[in-house]
Amino acid sequence: MELTSTQETILWAGTIGMALGAIVIAMIGFRLPKAERHHVTASFFVCAIAACAYYAMAIGIGSITVNGYEIFFARYADWVLTTPLLLLGLVTVGIAAVAGGEAGRERAGLIGFVIGADILMVVTGFIAALRNGHDDKWVWYAISCVFFLLVLWAVYGPVKEYVSSTMKPLYVRLLTILTVLWLIYPVLWALGTEGTGTLSLTGEIAVFAVIDVLAKVGFGILLVTGVGKAAKHVA
Repeated sequence: MELTSTQETILWAGTIGMALGAIVIAMIGFRLPKAERHHVTASFFVCAIAACAYYAMAIGIGSITVNGYEIFFARYADWVLTTPLLLLGLVTVGIAAVAGGEAGRERAGLIGFVIGADILMVVTGFIAALRNGHDDKWVWYAISCVFFLLVLWAVYGPVKEYVSSTMKPLYVRLLTILTVLWLIYPVLWALGTEGTGTLSLTGEIAVFAVIDVLAKVGFGILLVTGVGKAAKHVA
Protein backbone atom coordinates (compact mmCIF):
# COMPACT_ATOMS: atom_id res chain seq x y z
CA MET A 1 0.00 0.00 0.00
CA GLU A 2 1.37 3.41 -1.00
CA LEU A 3 1.14 5.79 1.94
CA THR A 4 1.29 9.56 1.75
CA SER A 5 4.04 11.39 3.63
CA THR A 6 1.47 12.61 6.17
CA GLN A 7 0.21 9.07 6.78
CA GLU A 8 3.77 7.78 7.18
CA THR A 9 4.58 10.56 9.64
CA ILE A 10 1.55 9.70 11.77
CA LEU A 11 2.42 6.01 11.80
CA TRP A 12 6.04 6.76 12.69
CA ALA A 13 4.81 8.98 15.52
CA GLY A 14 2.69 6.06 16.72
CA THR A 15 5.71 3.75 16.57
CA ILE A 16 7.88 6.11 18.59
CA GLY A 17 5.10 6.86 21.07
CA MET A 18 4.46 3.17 21.75
CA ALA A 19 8.18 2.38 22.06
CA LEU A 20 8.76 5.24 24.49
CA GLY A 21 5.68 4.16 26.43
CA ALA A 22 7.08 0.64 26.83
CA ILE A 23 10.36 2.07 28.15
CA VAL A 24 8.65 4.39 30.61
CA ILE A 25 6.39 1.63 31.91
CA ALA A 26 9.38 -0.69 32.38
CA MET A 27 11.29 2.01 34.28
CA ILE A 28 8.31 2.66 36.56
CA GLY A 29 7.91 -1.08 37.05
CA PHE A 30 11.39 -1.51 38.49
CA ARG A 31 10.34 0.74 41.37
CA LEU A 32 7.35 -1.40 42.31
CA PRO A 33 7.54 -4.03 45.05
CA LYS A 34 8.34 -7.47 43.61
CA ALA A 35 4.89 -8.72 44.55
CA GLU A 36 3.31 -6.06 42.28
CA ARG A 37 5.67 -6.22 39.28
CA HIS A 38 3.43 -8.67 37.44
CA HIS A 39 1.18 -5.69 36.68
CA VAL A 40 3.99 -4.19 34.59
CA THR A 41 4.38 -7.22 32.32
CA ALA A 42 1.05 -6.86 30.53
CA SER A 43 1.34 -3.08 30.15
CA PHE A 44 4.89 -3.30 28.82
CA PHE A 45 4.05 -5.89 26.17
CA VAL A 46 0.92 -3.99 25.13
CA CYS A 47 3.12 -1.06 24.13
CA ALA A 48 5.89 -3.24 22.68
CA ILE A 49 3.47 -5.16 20.46
CA ALA A 50 1.77 -1.95 19.35
CA ALA A 51 5.15 -0.40 18.50
CA CYS A 52 5.89 -3.36 16.21
CA ALA A 53 2.48 -3.09 14.57
CA TYR A 54 2.88 0.63 13.93
CA TYR A 55 6.38 0.07 12.58
CA ALA A 56 5.02 -2.54 10.14
CA MET A 57 2.35 -0.11 8.95
CA ALA A 58 4.82 2.79 8.73
CA ILE A 59 7.14 0.89 6.38
CA GLY A 60 4.24 -0.30 4.24
CA ILE A 61 4.04 -4.00 5.13
CA GLY A 62 1.09 -3.84 7.51
CA SER A 63 -1.75 -3.87 5.00
CA ILE A 64 -3.34 -6.17 2.44
CA THR A 65 -5.73 -5.62 -0.46
CA VAL A 66 -9.00 -7.59 -0.32
CA ASN A 67 -11.77 -7.10 -2.88
CA GLY A 68 -10.11 -3.86 -3.95
CA TYR A 69 -10.02 -2.46 -0.40
CA GLU A 70 -6.91 -1.82 1.69
CA ILE A 71 -7.02 -3.35 5.15
CA PHE A 72 -4.44 -2.70 7.86
CA PHE A 73 -4.12 -6.29 9.08
CA ALA A 74 -1.30 -5.22 11.43
CA ARG A 75 -3.87 -3.14 13.29
CA TYR A 76 -5.98 -6.22 13.99
CA ALA A 77 -2.92 -8.33 14.83
CA ASP A 78 -2.07 -5.63 17.36
CA TRP A 79 -5.57 -5.55 18.84
CA VAL A 80 -6.03 -9.31 19.11
CA LEU A 81 -2.87 -9.46 21.25
CA THR A 82 -2.92 -6.16 23.12
CA THR A 83 -6.58 -5.79 24.10
CA PRO A 84 -6.60 -9.10 26.05
CA LEU A 85 -3.41 -7.96 27.80
CA LEU A 86 -5.01 -4.59 28.61
CA LEU A 87 -8.00 -6.34 30.09
CA LEU A 88 -5.78 -8.78 31.95
CA GLY A 89 -4.02 -5.81 33.53
CA LEU A 90 -7.36 -4.29 34.50
CA VAL A 91 -8.84 -7.53 35.81
CA THR A 92 -5.78 -8.42 37.91
CA VAL A 93 -6.05 -5.00 39.54
CA GLY A 94 -9.64 -5.79 40.38
CA ILE A 95 -9.39 -9.46 41.29
CA ALA A 96 -6.78 -10.35 43.88
CA ALA A 97 -4.82 -13.60 43.59
CA VAL A 98 -6.64 -16.63 44.98
CA ALA A 99 -4.86 -19.82 45.98
CA GLY A 100 -7.17 -22.41 44.44
CA GLY A 101 -10.56 -23.64 45.60
CA GLU A 102 -13.95 -22.46 44.39
CA ALA A 103 -12.91 -18.80 44.49
CA GLY A 104 -9.89 -19.60 42.35
CA ARG A 105 -12.03 -21.37 39.76
CA GLU A 106 -14.47 -18.45 39.66
CA ARG A 107 -11.57 -16.03 39.18
CA ALA A 108 -10.13 -18.11 36.33
CA GLY A 109 -13.57 -18.39 34.76
CA LEU A 110 -14.11 -14.63 34.84
CA ILE A 111 -10.71 -13.92 33.32
CA GLY A 112 -11.37 -16.52 30.62
CA PHE A 113 -14.76 -15.00 29.84
CA VAL A 114 -13.43 -11.46 29.53
CA ILE A 115 -10.48 -12.44 27.35
CA GLY A 116 -12.55 -14.84 25.21
CA ALA A 117 -15.21 -12.23 24.50
CA ASP A 118 -12.53 -9.66 23.74
CA ILE A 119 -10.71 -11.90 21.24
CA LEU A 120 -13.96 -12.66 19.45
CA MET A 121 -14.73 -8.93 19.37
CA VAL A 122 -11.48 -8.29 17.48
CA VAL A 123 -11.66 -11.36 15.24
CA THR A 124 -15.22 -10.67 14.10
CA GLY A 125 -14.26 -7.03 13.53
CA PHE A 126 -11.43 -8.21 11.29
CA ILE A 127 -13.83 -10.45 9.38
CA ALA A 128 -16.10 -7.43 8.94
CA ALA A 129 -13.16 -5.56 7.41
CA LEU A 130 -12.40 -8.50 5.12
CA ARG A 131 -16.02 -8.45 3.95
CA ASN A 132 -15.81 -4.81 2.85
CA GLY A 133 -17.98 -4.45 -0.25
CA HIS A 134 -20.38 -7.20 0.90
CA ASP A 135 -23.71 -6.78 2.68
CA ASP A 136 -22.77 -9.14 5.52
CA LYS A 137 -19.99 -6.76 6.61
CA TRP A 138 -22.42 -5.05 8.95
CA VAL A 139 -23.61 -8.38 10.35
CA TRP A 140 -20.04 -9.16 11.40
CA TYR A 141 -19.68 -5.62 12.74
CA ALA A 142 -22.84 -6.08 14.84
CA ILE A 143 -21.52 -9.41 16.18
CA SER A 144 -18.27 -7.68 17.13
CA CYS A 145 -20.24 -5.01 19.00
CA VAL A 146 -22.17 -7.70 20.90
CA PHE A 147 -18.92 -9.23 22.16
CA PHE A 148 -17.77 -5.73 23.11
CA LEU A 149 -20.92 -5.32 25.21
CA LEU A 150 -20.23 -8.68 26.86
CA VAL A 151 -16.76 -7.45 27.82
CA LEU A 152 -18.26 -4.31 29.34
CA TRP A 153 -20.89 -6.36 31.19
CA ALA A 154 -18.20 -8.53 32.75
CA VAL A 155 -15.86 -5.75 33.88
CA TYR A 156 -18.71 -3.61 35.22
CA GLY A 157 -20.55 -6.57 36.75
CA PRO A 158 -19.01 -9.76 38.17
CA VAL A 159 -15.38 -8.56 38.00
CA LYS A 160 -16.16 -5.32 39.80
CA GLU A 161 -17.85 -7.27 42.61
CA TYR A 162 -14.49 -8.88 43.44
CA VAL A 163 -12.63 -5.60 43.78
CA SER A 164 -11.36 -4.82 47.28
CA SER A 165 -12.08 -1.47 48.90
CA THR A 166 -8.38 -0.61 48.67
CA MET A 167 -8.17 -1.15 44.91
CA LYS A 168 -11.68 0.00 43.97
CA PRO A 169 -10.80 3.69 43.31
CA LEU A 170 -7.97 2.65 40.96
CA TYR A 171 -10.08 -0.01 39.26
CA VAL A 172 -13.00 2.39 38.69
CA ARG A 173 -10.68 5.10 37.36
CA LEU A 174 -8.95 2.71 34.94
CA LEU A 175 -12.24 1.15 33.87
CA THR A 176 -13.81 4.54 33.17
CA ILE A 177 -10.85 5.70 31.09
CA LEU A 178 -10.71 2.45 29.12
CA THR A 179 -14.45 2.47 28.48
CA VAL A 180 -14.46 6.05 27.17
CA LEU A 181 -11.54 5.34 24.84
CA TRP A 182 -12.80 1.97 23.66
CA LEU A 183 -16.24 3.35 22.83
CA ILE A 184 -14.54 5.48 20.17
CA TYR A 185 -13.22 2.44 18.28
CA PRO A 186 -16.51 1.03 16.92
CA VAL A 187 -17.67 4.54 15.98
CA LEU A 188 -14.39 5.27 14.22
CA TRP A 189 -14.51 1.90 12.43
CA ALA A 190 -18.03 2.61 11.19
CA LEU A 191 -17.03 6.06 9.92
CA GLY A 192 -13.66 4.97 8.52
CA THR A 193 -12.58 3.38 5.25
CA GLU A 194 -13.66 -0.11 6.36
CA GLY A 195 -17.12 1.17 7.28
CA THR A 196 -19.03 3.94 5.51
CA GLY A 197 -15.94 5.77 4.25
CA THR A 198 -17.12 9.04 5.76
CA LEU A 199 -13.68 9.67 7.23
CA SER A 200 -10.61 9.89 5.01
CA LEU A 201 -7.81 7.35 5.38
CA THR A 202 -5.48 10.04 6.75
CA GLY A 203 -8.05 11.12 9.31
CA GLU A 204 -8.72 7.51 10.26
CA ILE A 205 -5.01 6.79 10.76
CA ALA A 206 -4.57 9.94 12.85
CA VAL A 207 -7.51 9.31 15.18
CA PHE A 208 -6.64 5.63 15.61
CA ALA A 209 -3.05 6.59 16.46
CA VAL A 210 -4.12 9.09 19.11
CA ILE A 211 -6.66 6.73 20.68
CA ASP A 212 -4.21 3.81 20.56
CA VAL A 213 -1.48 5.75 22.36
CA LEU A 214 -3.91 6.96 25.01
CA ALA A 215 -5.48 3.51 25.49
CA LYS A 216 -2.13 1.70 25.65
CA VAL A 217 0.58 4.05 26.87
CA GLY A 218 -1.64 6.34 28.94
CA PHE A 219 -3.61 3.46 30.45
CA GLY A 220 -0.44 1.47 31.17
CA ILE A 221 1.29 4.34 32.94
CA LEU A 222 -1.81 5.06 35.03
CA LEU A 223 -2.07 1.38 35.93
CA VAL A 224 1.51 0.85 37.10
CA THR A 225 1.71 4.19 38.94
CA GLY A 226 -1.67 3.53 40.53
CA VAL A 227 -0.62 0.07 41.68
CA GLY A 228 2.55 1.56 43.13
CA LYS A 229 0.60 4.12 45.15
CA ALA A 230 -1.86 1.47 46.34
CA ALA A 231 1.01 -0.80 47.43
CA LYS A 232 2.52 2.04 49.50
CA HIS A 233 -0.86 2.75 51.07
CA VAL A 234 -1.29 -0.89 52.09
CA ALA A 235 2.26 -1.04 53.43
